Amino acid sequence: MSEESQELLSLFGNLFQERFFVAAAVKSSRDDETSQANQRGQLRVLRLLVAKEPLTNSQIVEELDIRPSSASVLVSKLADSGLVKKVDSPDDKRVTFISLTDKGRASLEKSRRFKNELSDSFFETLSDEEQQQFKSYMQKLLQNLNDKAPEWETKQNWAEVLGAPEGFNPKNWNHRPFQN
Repeated sequence: MSEESQELLSLFGNLFQERFFVAAAVKSSRDDETSQANQRGQLRVLRLLVAKEPLTNSQIVEELDIRPSSASVLVSKLADSGLVKKVDSPDDKRVTFISLTDKGRASLEKSRRFKNELSDSFFETLSDEEQQQFKSYMQKLLQNLNDKAPEWETKQNWAEVLGAPEGFNPKNWNHRPFQN
């Protein structure tokens, strides 16, 4: 089985070396074409507003568990790019409500369509049954990685093998690139 598992790992490696795949995965994870919305924090604010608008700055701070100053900066950048608008409360001038603009909604919808088209296109070569099997296999592999992460951390010096100063642990790897 070792030869088979090595071949599978090699195939995965080849997939992640394909420029189209990597570019599509990165693009898909960004969710939007505008440089302002590509930043994770701003995207989190936009997604939160879709679900619960309008919100105050304080509500955004609480929902996203971020500092008030960070929320203010994020909202200001989104407002400057025309993705959100700020409206003073008619009842209390100290309160400002933040909501999506039409441009913000269109931007999120465009990103949703892109992700759907990308995933449909990428997996169209597999039948529905094969997609379900693949999904099941991926879930099993990910669970196995998570289960074995502490064991692997103690078995070998992964920092040396992978050139990563903190070593390799699938639970905390966070998409760090390999170093040469």
